[in-house]
Amino acid sequence: MTGLSLSTISKHYNGLPVREKNRLAIESAAATLGFRLNGFARSLRSRRSLTVGVLLPALDNDFHLTIIAGVEAALRSDGISILVCSSRPAPGEAVDFLMSKMVDGIIAVPTSSDVEALRLVAAQGVPVVAIDWIAPELDTDRVVLDNVAAGAAVARHLADYGHQRVALVGGDPMISTMRDRADGFRRALATRGISIADEYISSGPLTAENGQAATEKLLALPERPTALFAANYELTLGMLIAVNESGLRVPDDISLVGFDSLELARAVRPRLTVYKQPTLEIADEAARLIRARLDGSASATHGTSSLTGRLIVGASVAALH
Repeated sequence: MTGLSLSTISKHYNGLPVREKNRLAIESAAATLGFRLNGFARSLRSRRSLTVGVLLPALDNDFHLTIIAGVEAALRSDGISILVCSSRPAPGEAVDFLMSKMVDGIIAVPTSSDVEALRLVAAQGVPVVAIDWIAPELDTDRVVLDNVAAGAAVARHLADYGHQRVALVGGDPMISTMRDRADGFRRALATRGISIADEYISSGPLTAENGQAATEKLLALPERPTALFAANYELTLGMLIAVNESGLRVPDDISLVGFDSLELARAVRPRLTVYKQPTLEIADEAARLIRARLDGSASATHGTSSLTGRLIVGASVAALH
């Protein structure tokens, strides 16, 4: 229909420059014919699927959904699509599923059940980028929040406002992100001469239900803390539910700091102080690293990209000076 050579049309669809009149002719003919690129045929020829797997522990929380959106947006301009999968109960099942779909690489927020399978596919030369949770035995590129700095920033804020009895609504210390946030929190308080009583530290599943139960226990103590820090979004939600149902006033009776819950912070009164991690930047960096592995421009050694978030001050922390 265009009268152009196959090589010229191929150049256009492979992103190479062609004369403007040829480009217009190709696009006009494609619109008339209803032509679409056949991704399956292209993958057979190139032996690449132009698909990256995104493996997540769950698909029902704000952090993971934002990672999906960020990675998809970052890779789409390169003609790379994503295949999203949540971790399965059987060890390695989710990784096997992605590999059966011939993905070119995997971006993962790994769970303990995924680590060995991810290690094996990485050893076979499949590019893997780990986000959020660091497993020492997984030698891949990594993108993480500086979680020690995050916990420390919250601790300094509470200390600056005169709080001595502070509590942590935390997660499983076996998860590196939770352990590092707690360590940063404790260390920064220690530099101010503040120690946390054992009964002021909780750990458990990263769910709103656990956040609510842990907060209720803290509020029921004979000498309850003056301030609470919840170490992730779901724990923050549970903390807010518990405090709301307790009848205590924020910040007059109890001060609160949440994590990664900016929209929630805006929705409650008084506005919640939160530590916000740069989730879209984490997704962008993970996409950049996987893209570099796929096009061969990455260095031979794997590295860790550590990003910093910021404390967004609301009105949920009282000054006790």
